[in-house]
Amino acid sequence: MKPVFAKIQEESHMGIFAVRVIDLPYFSTEFHFHKECQLVYVVESEGRRIIGDSVENFNSDELILLGPDIPHVWHNDRKYFDRNNIAHARSVALFIDPDKLLASMGQFGLERQTELLLKKSQRGMKFSGQAKKTLKNILLEMTDQQPFAQLISFMRILDTLTRTREYTLLASHGYVNTYQAKDNDRIDTVFKYVFSHFKNEMQLDDVAKLVNMNKQAFCRYFKSRTQKTFVQFVNEVRIGHACKLLAEGDHPIAALAYECGFNSLSNFNRFFREIKLMTPRDYCRSLGE
Repeated sequence: MKPVFAKIQEESHMGIFAVRVIDLPYFSTEFHFHKECQLVYVVESEGRRIIGDSVENFNSDELILLGPDIPHVWHNDRKYFDRNNIAHARSVALFIDPDKLLASMGQFGLERQTELLLKKSQRGMKFSGQAKKTLKNILLEMTDQQPFAQLISFMRILDTLTRTREYTLLASHGYVNTYQAKDNDRIDTVFKYVFSHFKNEMQLDDVAKLVNMNKQAFCRYFKSRTQKTFVQFVNEVRIGHACKLLAEGDHPIAALAYECGFNSLSNFNRFFREIKLMTPRDYCRSLGE
C-alpha cells in the first residue's frame, strides 16, 4: 500500500504538465493526494468517488479538476472486481505542476487568473455544458499529439478553465486536508468496507475493530479526518446509491430504502431530504428537466 501522499511528476519526467491514459479492469482504490493538479475525464467507468469531504456516485463522461493536495479516490462498483466482468475503467488525466504553472503564467501577466483557478480547484471542480465538451475534446486530442501540439492544447485548456462558469465545486467551503501518511491503511480499509457493505447493517464496534481501535477512538479519528461522522458518511454513500437507482428509472421509491441499507422508508426519506435538499420524488422530477 502506497502512502497517502503520492508523487506524480518524478515518475513522468516532464515539466509543467503530463498526460496519462488509464485503461484497467478497475481504478485504483487508494485514497491519496499529491501536489499536482489533476484534470480527469472518465471515459468509461462507474462507482463512488471521494474528493475532500464530498462523497458521490460517478459515471462515464465525467470531467473533474482536482487542485493541489486534495485527497481523492475513484472506487468502482463491485461488478468491476468480478473475474468475468468485461467492463473496464478508462480515463484520461492531465497532471499540472502548480508552482511551475504559476511561474510560467507570471511571465505573461496571467498570474492572477491562474491563482484564482488554483484556489477554486482546491475544492474540486466538476464541469458541465459546453465547457465540459470543449475540455474533454482537447484532452482526448492531447493523447495522440506531439509535444509542441500538446503545448498548444494545454494553453487552450487553461484558457477554458480560467474563463468558464460551467462548474460545480465539490468539497465544502473551508475544507482542509487533515490526512497524514500514517492514515492510509486505516482510512482505506474503512472506505473499502463501507463501499462493499453499505446495503447491510453496520455496527460501529465491528468497523472500529477492523482498524484496531475502540469505538470512541474510532469516532474521534474518523471525524477529525473526514470532517463528518461515520454515520453521516455511510448515509451519504447510501443516498448516492439511491440516486443512481432513481436515475436508472426502474426502481420504485418505496423499495429503495431497503435496497440501499436503510431499515425503514421514513428514515430513508428523512436522510434523503437532509443530504439532497429535496424528496426522492422531487429528485426524480429534476432528472427529467
